[in-house]
Amino acid sequence: MKTKRLPTLLSAAIMMLSLCSCGKLNVSAEDKVVPVEGQITFSSDRGGCQFLLKNGNMERLTIEGGAGRFSADGKKIYFRKGFELYIYNLDTSITDSLGGLNKYKPFEFDLSPDNKKVVFVSFGLKFDYDIPQNVFTMNLDGTDYKQLTFFTGGPKGWNAAGAARPRWSPDGKMILFCGPNIINKSNGSDAIYSIKSDGTDLKKLIGTDGDFIFAREPTWSPDSKKIAFVACLKNDKQGYEYTYTSDADGSNPKKEIAGYHYIFMANADGSDIKQVTKKQHDDKTPAFSPDGKKICFASCRHYTKDKIPNPIGSELFVIDIDGTNEIRLTSSYLAPEHNIISPHLSKYPSDSDPDWHE
Repeated sequence: MKTKRLPTLLSAAIMMLSLCSCGKLNVSAEDKVVPVEGQITFSSDRGGCQFLLKNGNMERLTIEGGAGRFSADGKKIYFRKGFELYIYNLDTSITDSLGGLNKYKPFEFDLSPDNKKVVFVSFGLKFDYDIPQNVFTMNLDGTDYKQLTFFTGGPKGWNAAGAARPRWSPDGKMILFCGPNIINKSNGSDAIYSIKSDGTDLKKLIGTDGDFIFAREPTWSPDSKKIAFVACLKNDKQGYEYTYTSDADGSNPKKEIAGYHYIFMANADGSDIKQVTKKQHDDKTPAFSPDGKKICFASCRHYTKDKIPNPIGSELFVIDIDGTNEIRLTSSYLAPEHNIISPHLSKYPSDSDPDWHE
């Protein structure tokens, strides 16, 4: 099935609203947005859409879908809509369904560097909620279906201690993903694992045994030598969110106040962990710049600033990997009447899941 894009909404108007210092908005210096080199695709609940940010302009590409990934040449965007994957062609504005693959009900996914294969998490062919999600690979035409992980235990359904958020290394050799801290025993997908793309050499890189309540959302640097991820520190109890913790063997579960979510970096083997973001806000979904010197991420900085209970909105920011030179990429800190994309949805829309290409 092919669909033509609806008339796009360019961000020139959005940027004018964001940068204006008059009228009701009274946008401060910290609310201003700054363009960066390259192009960034991201998802937003401003209509449940996929957007493209390029040369300071923000363009809506699709009317639904999210968590997009660029093709190797940067001319297409693969994105997820429910449990199906689609391709959006930036030259033709045509959307195609990956029909042969979608019968396996893929959820979170990533592409191999040569764009011939996809790695994804799924409940499997039977789509059974009573088993955890596992990691699979497959050719884009739906052939060569292969299961890499075999998680079977833990709680049932959406809270099952299975796999999440796979990422294929740029050199094509390894796959990162989230999984349970203790396979088939502990709750949640709170640890970071690596596995070779052929399904061998499964290793837990970062778990909850040390300083972290959880470690999630891993991503690779362009040279495959570093990873960035999101984590919550055990000694930071200043957050607003509840999390469930337990003993190392999965016993004695309890509900605790979680700390804020920060961006960290480490070597590809999980060693030499360093904290990148340190402000007391929730930061998530990191993505490296094409040169590996910066990280784009989503954050609810302006919502926690106003002490909004349980903030769910977020905007995109960029920071150097040493934690300096933070800038803001998108602005959604607008009252409903000023949110020109989707004024009826939310006062605090969410921009997240960026992918950065040259």
